[in-house]
Amino acid sequence: MEGAFGQIIDLIRKGGVVMYPLIILSVISWVFIVERIVNLRVSQFLPPNLNEVKLLLQKSDIESAHKVLSLNRDVFSRALGLVLEEYLKGNRRRADLTALMESELSSLVPAVEKNLMLLSAIASIAPLLGLFGTITGLIKVFSAYASVQTEEAMRLLAAGIGEALTAAATGLIVAIPALFAYWVFRNLGNDLIDRIEKEAREILSMLE
Repeated sequence: MEGAFGQIIDLIRKGGVVMYPLIILSVISWVFIVERIVNLRVSQFLPPNLNEVKLLLQKSDIESAHKVLSLNRDVFSRALGLVLEEYLKGNRRRADLTALMESELSSLVPAVEKNLMLLSAIASIAPLLGLFGTITGLIKVFSAYASVQTEEAMRLLAAGIGEALTAAATGLIVAIPALFAYWVFRNLGNDLIDRIEKEAREILSMLE
């Protein structure tokens, strides 16, 4: 274990100072990835008893459907509950109910897209930091040629090449998972929003 830890420390030293911000970005990106895995689920945005609510609405039992929705705490249930309240009050215009539903569900988009822009930013910044580390490593390589002593020149040459390659590789290692996760969660989020909109349209059509 200590040997592996020592190798990691040695790798960080070989990569130069740019390795520290890359490690920080890697930790942040994985925190965001885990957060999205936990929170970007259908159960977080659609109530588990949605089918029961639909059956009640098909039977025109609006009051019972409203009571079932009141047991939930998700945004969709709250939005649909407000729509049913308006319906029970006598406001049965499709345009008004649709506008109310859209207004309440608008808060779902930021929740679905949470941290995605930060993942995209990390995927863009990490390769640039790796490139910066590559440049500083090449500077050491060129400085080796200016060294008078051959042994010192070879040491600087090896250190410069090692820093350049390590920094470039680390930048890609940080960027690739972040970019992959960004597109996966973006597509999952778009599918989720489409499903929520479809469910909302279907329920509004039941109230006509």
